[in-house]
Amino acid sequence: MSTRRLGSCLSLLALFANVPLGTGCVTNGRRVLLKEYGPSVPVLTNVTLKGSTICLKGFTSAPDLVSLELKSKPEEPNPFQYMDLTREQDKLWDKEMNDLRKRTTEADWKKIGNLRNGLGMVMSHVYALNDPAVWLTDSLKFDLEAQGAKVVDASQADTADVSISGIVQVCRTDMYFVINGTLVVDLDVQPKKGEVRHKQIHTHGATGVALDSEGENFHALRDARQKFSILATREIMQAMKPNLQN
Repeated sequence: MSTRRLGSCLSLLALFANVPLGTGCVTNGRRVLLKEYGPSVPVLTNVTLKGSTICLKGFTSAPDLVSLELKSKPEEPNPFQYMDLTREQDKLWDKEMNDLRKRTTEADWKKIGNLRNGLGMVMSHVYALNDPAVWLTDSLKFDLEAQGAKVVDASQADTADVSISGIVQVCRTDMYFVINGTLVVDLDVQPKKGEVRHKQIHTHGATGVALDSEGENFHALRDARQKFSILATREIMQAMKPNLQN
């Protein structure tokens, strides 16, 4: 191959390497608000949490939310249907996200993913403007209350039928042709009577790339988060089974 032809090929390769997937600029990064405004999973029809008291002690985030090598396959609740934000919620989310960007700096954010170019090279990152653990805690509270449970904090743990806590090990979004969202949570469910139940819940969500926007990254993670909430609720119900049958 001649030097001129080799140079042309390298130039084309370099050009392709800098072409982002989607219309957004991958080198600018993305800063995403993780927040829910109400329950976002269907009420289960086969069992109810009505009359039960659940202590939601909350979740904490691992120091690194993106690097863990995953060996397990994601769980997929069946049935499952993604529930989108309402138009009003979407407008509120966008406003709060833009406001939070002005009031925070990179020191406040948590890295939750990567943006890639056409060759799959990481060009920039996705950051959460707030703690993913708080997002999971607040959203699970909405969903448990929708199932009929009374949800209390750690100060009322003695009155609860079951106590919930956990560690968010992975909260990751990765853009390459599609945006993939991954959640891995180590869940602890402690019934008032009996042994604590340990369960690692690994879920996956995805959305297509149109603009590679903050909203698309959020929706991929919401997809995984809704699946986590359903599976976590099932674990809670299993731990409370004797109480629910009374």
